[in-house]
Amino acid sequence: MKKFWTLIASTMLVASAAFAQDDYDYADQSEEQATEQASEPWPNEDEQSSEAEPAEEAPAAPVAKQVNNQVTNQTNIQQANQVTIQNNFYAQANEAHAPASNAQANEPQESYERPANNEQKFGIGLRAAFDYGMMYGFKNEDDDVDGSPTGIGFEGGLMGRIQLVSNLHFAPEVNIAFVRTEHEYLHQKRTYTSIDLEIPLLMRGIVLDKFYVTGGPQLNLNLSNDFDYDNKDATEGYEEKIDEAKFTFGLAVGAGFNIIEGLFIDVRFYMGLMDLYPDVKSISDYEDGEIVSEGDDFSYISMKGAKMMKIKAGLSYWFI
Repeated sequence: MKKFWTLIASTMLVASAAFAQDDYDYADQSEEQATEQASEPWPNEDEQSSEAEPAEEAPAAPVAKQVNNQVTNQTNIQQANQVTIQNNFYAQANEAHAPASNAQANEPQESYERPANNEQKFGIGLRAAFDYGMMYGFKNEDDDVDGSPTGIGFEGGLMGRIQLVSNLHFAPEVNIAFVRTEHEYLHQKRTYTSIDLEIPLLMRGIVLDKFYVTGGPQLNLNLSNDFDYDNKDATEGYEEKIDEAKFTFGLAVGAGFNIIEGLFIDVRFYMGLMDLYPDVKSISDYEDGEIVSEGDDFSYISMKGAKMMKIKAGLSYWFI
């Protein structure tokens, strides 16, 4: 009997131990599930809404990608246009400065008065020159006359320039010119002085870079003249009176060279085409017994045919 109760007690003890082990395993499993659920993040509102919304909202991503592609394409097109414009600009600049062909590249580049010399359409300057004057065309055959009157002088004034076509200018001038010439008659010195207003109406053509030639008519207005000879006060008889013509005309030609910018040297030749003393009479012009009237232009030698010739060496400067 005692053994029976001992067996029952042992059985109950084993059963209690087994039950306790089952409870322990179940509690461990519950705690592990709770820990796993706590460690998992809760879904945010966007994910909840995406899970709740239907699947038709998914194509939104391709639309955004298409917009981005359009913006990228427009940016690339603008950049390509800018590069094309810059390339065209540089190409035009290079064509403007580069020779059009190898033949043009070998040609010398002209530099005289090309601006911008752009050639300037108008110009104003100053000119001064030394003159060598000589009367030519004398018809006097008197052996007592020693050569034609020659001498030196000078002139100065204003000059202008108006462009007509490329390398061709109309270049008028206004100068005050003084000249003194002399020769001998009967071993007495005879001196002729003259102050004229000279107006050359010249054409100027530019050739060979800095070199130019010029030519045209010249008008002369006599402002003052005088005649003198040795021992004039001791001369017996009629007093000579020699007056120059108020207006004469001639031709001028010359050439010049550009030294530095605006400064030129030139050589010019002038030949008068009109008589200097058309109203002066000589002894041979009076008939036998005719008396020289008081106030007549009179000379002991013939001045017929006398014209003026000048060689000029000048310096000019264009300040405009």
